Amino acid sequence: MQSNTNKIIEYYNSCECDYRIFWDLDRSMAMHAGFWDSKTKTLKDALMRENELLAEISDIKLQDKVLDAGCGIGGSSIFLAKKLGCEVVGITLSEKQVDKARKNAKAHGVDSLVRFEVMNFCHTTFPDASFDVVWGIESVCHAEDKLSFVREAFRLLKKGGRLIMADGFSLKAVYTKAEADEMRYWLNGWGVDRLDSREQFYNHFASCGFENVLCHDMTASVMPSSKRLYKISLPAIACSKFGEWLGWRSSIQTHNLWAAYYQYLTLKKELWEYAIFCAYKK
Repeated sequence: MQSNTNKIIEYYNSCECDYRIFWDLDRSMAMHAGFWDSKTKTLKDALMRENELLAEISDIKLQDKVLDAGCGIGGSSIFLAKKLGCEVVGITLSEKQVDKARKNAKAHGVDSLVRFEVMNFCHTTFPDASFDVVWGIESVCHAEDKLSFVREAFRLLKKGGRLIMADGFSLKAVYTKAEADEMRYWLNGWGVDRLDSREQFYNHFASCGFENVLCHDMTASVMPSSKRLYKISLPAIACSKFGEWLGWRSSIQTHNLWAAYYQYLTLKKELWEYAIFCAYKK
């Protein structure tokens, strides 16, 4: 059976082209939902707004060293280095993403502040107390064992350090069969095994020693992006199936588009929510 790690790598390596077509990847370098508010007018604005808000909530300063856990092609890392001038280390499972992130950092003139490595954020090789901030933006959902990520983040943080994460969280302890099927079509299509609930994460934080845990419900802020993906998915699925028949696209890429369809349906049905957590190491 294919490991979850390999599934995640295969998903991102295969579907980067879709992020480029549908999600402004070449300009924003972002693979997250984005936050829509009074300050945003375009998708690009929303993608940058999410970075801005997470940086504000976690109070990242010039002197901080940040671990971007699940960095993708480097968008958030480069944003933090350019905007705040802080040092950032980005890690991802995908060697392809690391290569692209390094090129992006050089193109944006921040390669002296940012470095990227292939590494599992649940089992890193960094020494204890290496970072002031651990940043996880729509990456923690990929961890098979979310507690292992929280435990590793606590180990890596200095005293006074912050864990900031934005992600999806389950809203039901038990789903009906129909609900479970729809959630599976979405999550598996995006290389995710399952979501934990907010309550489970509160328990994870407490068991690892985090304090002053803050949580912000951002579901309304991501709904426009969720709906945008839903509208894109319908014609795109048909094109992707035709592309499969021609040998131009893979089933992984088609499942990615089906996930875009089901993520909105399940969000509207309140089967999951989107939130920001910020937790402190005293």
